[in-house]
Parts: sequence; C-alpha cells; structure tokens
Amino acid sequence: MKSLLIALSSALLGAMMAASFTAGATPNASPSGWHLAFEHDKDGNALNGSKTALITAISEGKPVRIYWAGTRVQHVIDAGFLTVLQGEVFAQIPSVSGQRPSVDPARVELLDTPWQAIFATNGDRGLKWFVQH
Repeated sequence: MKSLLIALSSALLGAMMAASFTAGATPNASPSGWHLAFEHDKDGNALNGSKTALITAISEGKPVRIYWAGTRVQHVIDAGFLTVLQGEVFAQIPSVSGQRPSVDPARVELLDTPWQAIFATNGDRGLKWFVQH
C-alpha cells in the first residue's frame, strides 16, 4: 500500500510539473521559452512557421537563435547583429574559432582561424530561426 501511494504521488507530481511547463505554451515551444519562429530550406522556401512571425519578434526586441546542420554536425548560435531588409532577415554571426570535426572517436578540434558568417532567410543553407518569449 505504501509503495502504491508513493507511486501515485510521484505520478501526480510529474503530471503537475509537465503541466506547468506546457501551460500557455505555443506550438514548438520549449520549457526555456525558445520556440521555432521560422524554418526554411537552402533556397529560402518556408518549411515551418512564418517569416512574418520572425520579423515581428525581432521588431519586439526578442532574442534570436539559429540552428543549422552540416553533413556530420549540428550547430546552434545566438544571432549577433540582425538586419531586416525588404522582408528578409540577415543575421551576422559573431566571430568564433573555426572547428574541424572528426569521427571515430567523435571530437572537435579548434583551428587558429576565426569564422563568421551572415545567415539569411532567403537561402544559402537550411536554417531554423528560434525566438525567445
């Protein structure tokens, strides 16, 4: 009986915690408050969300985070300097050390060269643009 009460209490507590994270959440939202605003393919074609929602979030001063994947790696970085121009978003990524990933075993080596980029909603690579509430 004591084991059953403990199990029920644990289940109830877990359900309450899950409900507190999802209460009022928007689609694609995470408990941290980040949610997918816009996703596009390498040609800038919309896959999820909307560019308008991303631009609205930027105009409200919300933080933006960008996700992209290579053939072997996935990356996430906070957008540095954002520009909205003719309905497109351009994000200047702050300079970081270049990397050389390798497999077997998985590891990442830092390079002596800096790397930076400008990502855009109109193509170049497939990106996911997240905003924080």
